[in-house]
Amino acid sequence: MLLGFHCFGFSQKFSIQEVQEQCAGLKQNEKVRVSVAGFMVTNQNTMSSVATELTEMLTNAMQNVNCFNVLLSIGQTGILTEEIIFAQSGNTAAGTGPQTAKMKGPQVIVVGKITDFSPGLGDPNSFGGNKARVSFILQLINAETREIIESKSFKVEGKSNILNFSSSNKSLADVCEKAINQSVEFIASRKAKMPLPDAQNPEMKVYNATNCSVLNSEYVPKVMVILPEFHISQRIPDPAAETEINRKLIEAGFKVVDAAMFATIKNGARFADAAKDPKLAISLGREFGADIVVYGEAFSQRTGTQGTQVTCRARVEIKAVRTDDASILISNGLEAGALDNAEFVAAKSALRSAGTLVADYMLEQFCSKGLSFSKPTSTNTTVKTGNEAMNIQVKNVDFAKFKALTDLLATKGKILDKSLVQGNGSVALQTSMTSDGIAELIGKRLGAKYEIQELSKTIIVLQYK
Repeated sequence: MLLGFHCFGFSQKFSIQEVQEQCAGLKQNEKVRVSVAGFMVTNQNTMSSVATELTEMLTNAMQNVNCFNVLLSIGQTGILTEEIIFAQSGNTAAGTGPQTAKMKGPQVIVVGKITDFSPGLGDPNSFGGNKARVSFILQLINAETREIIESKSFKVEGKSNILNFSSSNKSLADVCEKAINQSVEFIASRKAKMPLPDAQNPEMKVYNATNCSVLNSEYVPKVMVILPEFHISQRIPDPAAETEINRKLIEAGFKVVDAAMFATIKNGARFADAAKDPKLAISLGREFGADIVVYGEAFSQRTGTQGTQVTCRARVEIKAVRTDDASILISNGLEAGALDNAEFVAAKSALRSAGTLVADYMLEQFCSKGLSFSKPTSTNTTVKTGNEAMNIQVKNVDFAKFKALTDLLATKGKILDKSLVQGNGSVALQTSMTSDGIAELIGKRLGAKYEIQELSKTIIVLQYK
């Protein structure tokens, strides 16, 4: 006759009141996040079903003592991933399905290792009789550093059991209950040694004029973000990290240079060079009236698959400098991951998440350093190199039309930089002429073929008719 021995089916008789009292009044955000990875079997004679059931019982008991924020183990997150895939495939109403990058990570992982086990159905006259027993090691591991916080051996024996084929194995039930009881008491007693609950708190502080001195000053600085983004060798057409950083800055209250104002130069050499060279970044920032220039690069890479979804990892590296004295305010790089049914969407999600981390760090630095800026005068809002530098942006042109324009401009000054990408051109012109004079010159010499969409002291935006 083959018999299956299980811990389940027996009521847990141990009292958790004493453990609960240790955590009375503890708020949810003050509880350490814990995941029970499971009981591993180190003895081949140990039945894996008992290890699985002990894992489930310990997870349930940990949740009931209200001392910890208990997370589902990785081995069981497949059901959550299936729901995410189902939602991303368009099966649920927009905004109602679960999203990626929302699950919390554990601060402490509980690992059990069963070294010896007997179900307690042997000869009553032999050593051990009908007593069930289990020996195991319980380890508490810091999930971030991989350090073992605590490790302890347990040897538990159940009450004597008289085998009755019409009833349950009471000794096995007793040994399971004792094992879980002792495990929970041990874990709770080591709570003080665990990482503080806020050590990995994903909720970032929200900054505004009430808690950020630079935003509450007489003059709020203007920020310009120069951040090319790539997915391996492919350019990201609609920057995700840059958009997220700009969003965070704007919501906090900073003035931000509109990316549309320099869109025509973003695919050119000048923009790429400015992302690497602080002098060029400062020069470009001054041209657009920025007090702070944030420059660097962001890139993502496919890392593999998880089920039917593609996983990507992204890194955003930035420096922030003042344009008045070229001093570095921030230098940092942060990473994040994401997954989605589509690789490019996963890449953009990863870039956006990394951008969020960078933006939160940036705001914390800006708001904690007591920064102050003076209102710029007409002489320091543009680059000066003998004559004023003017940025001329032109849309809907081919090479011939663009060359005719640059040849004309070259007769009235020095062209510092020019680029033409997908019908959009940009010219940086050093000239003594005013923007009105340049606009009139273009109208006269090129037969009024250009419509002027924007005109300021240092910027002209043209549309070829």
